[in-house]
Amino acid sequence: MKTIERAARALCKFDGQPENIRFEGAPMWRSYVPQVRALFDSVRTAAPTGTDVEGWRMMIEAALAEGDDI
Repeated sequence: MKTIERAARALCKFDGQPENIRFEGAPMWRSYVPQVRALFDSVRTAAPTGTDVEGWRMMIEAALAEGDDI
């Protein structure tokens, strides 16, 4: 499971929604993907540079680069 999907499913559950119920023809969790991408993008751009955060920055970059094929 890709990072974006995992985060979208978690956000869906947090919001009290069943993650696999159909919503507009797709599982409910897919409707949370834009919010997850916005969150990762804001964290990426707000994180200070330095060796202690580079690992996090790389993980976020990798998650955002996974593509929109989910």
